Amino acid sequence: MKKAKFPSLNALRVFDVAARSGSFKQAAQQLGVTQSAVTRQIQALEEQLDMRLFQRDNRVHSLTPVALELAPQIEQIFDQLERAIERTRSLNDNTTTQLTVAISSERFRFWLADKLEDFHAIYPHIQLNFTRCADYFAGEHAADMVSAVQHQSWDIAIGYGQINDKHLQSQRLSKNDLVPVSAISTNDTPFRQSWITNPDNPEHTKLVEANQSKLKSQRIIHCDDFYMSLDLAQTEKAVTLVDSSLLNAQLSHLTPFREYAQPIKSPLSVFYKKRKRQSVALVAFIKWLQLINQ
Repeated sequence: MKKAKFPSLNALRVFDVAARSGSFKQAAQQLGVTQSAVTRQIQALEEQLDMRLFQRDNRVHSLTPVALELAPQIEQIFDQLERAIERTRSLNDNTTTQLTVAISSERFRFWLADKLEDFHAIYPHIQLNFTRCADYFAGEHAADMVSAVQHQSWDIAIGYGQINDKHLQSQRLSKNDLVPVSAISTNDTPFRQSWITNPDNPEHTKLVEANQSKLKSQRIIHCDDFYMSLDLAQTEKAVTLVDSSLLNAQLSHLTPFREYAQPIKSPLSVFYKKRKRQSVALVAFIKWLQLINQ
């Protein structure tokens, strides 16, 4: 015996709406289709079921006895389906994907923090957690970053560095400069003031070496913390070195000497673990970072 073909879900939906409304015309209005389309779907359903569902008397469409038996069951099925879909949507709306982002304190404050509202508006279901790291990945800082990303303590690390590790991937964000800045308002040369540099930062070392002859009579103060260097620049009336991407309105009180800026060798990048397929959340965050740095 040939197995009967199961009726189409669309035809059953049309029947359900028509049975509830009691009119093909009203059913058509509810479904946003023509009345003739409703008629065709009902006729096709009747052919598939080999039974008449509606008594047609001019414009009146009353249910046949068999349809009176079928209609409440179909209505119940579609009600259950709608509730299941709503539960699924609710679950999806409340499902949050979390990413742990490693970033330096200064980069978070002066570069990222004021942009996060935009990210959360676009991706409300991606929760970003933050942890502190160095802004330059070199030496021990590079080793720590690679280990944390490989072992998934961090999903993403943002900073500078030329990292050659087969387990890591990176995406370029921007190419920036290292700029000498003074805490005092002056048009004078920066080489008449003491300089505050981070000895662990290879870019700082390179800039000092490039201007060694001009700085030979000035003090070089070592400080490996960005915020301490800003405070020292104020109290010592000294020059400190700031990444050009951090020079926003919050640091407008500093006097930049852009003519003495030096390009940072490696681009600002985002580092993450190499996988055949990355999570949607990770890809979305990286694409957003690239967009805001264009």
